[in-house]
Amino acid sequence: MENKIVLSLYKNSRNAVIGNLFVGGGKDRVIATTHPATIAASIFAMEGRTLVFKSDKGEAEFAFPIKTEDLVVLASLLSNQDQADFMSGFATFSRFDFLHPLPFDDQADLHLRTAIYHMDKSLIRIAPLSPAPKGFKKELRARNCYVYYPYC
Repeated sequence: MENKIVLSLYKNSRNAVIGNLFVGGGKDRVIATTHPATIAASIFAMEGRTLVFKSDKGEAEFAFPIKTEDLVVLASLLSNQDQADFMSGFATFSRFDFLHPLPFDDQADLHLRTAIYHMDKSLIRIAPLSPAPKGFKKELRARNCYVYYPYC
């Protein structure tokens, strides 16, 4: 992908891990949020096939979705358990089909719509074809307190 996707992590003032997603090799910020599913949904919406994970321990390029055999390398780039928890969730959510979630999954569509709402529209390659469900604006307002960029 010519618009390289880069993911890094940082902690906010309350010590919560924030996923920080960029394109253009790390030049243009896409979204920053506390929920790894929203980060995965953003990459899904961009039709990302690879991403670079950067940390203070180094960086590595991974396939998207994250492959099981890459988890050891990914873990070696993490500094603490909070980061490990975030990236474990991210690796799991990277395997989701946000357009066609499992029947019992009532959150995947909301993560995709939240991500798309906040993303630069020129980056979006995959989006729901149906209108937002009733109550989405209320749900979005509730989720916005966990989205750090763009500032909500």
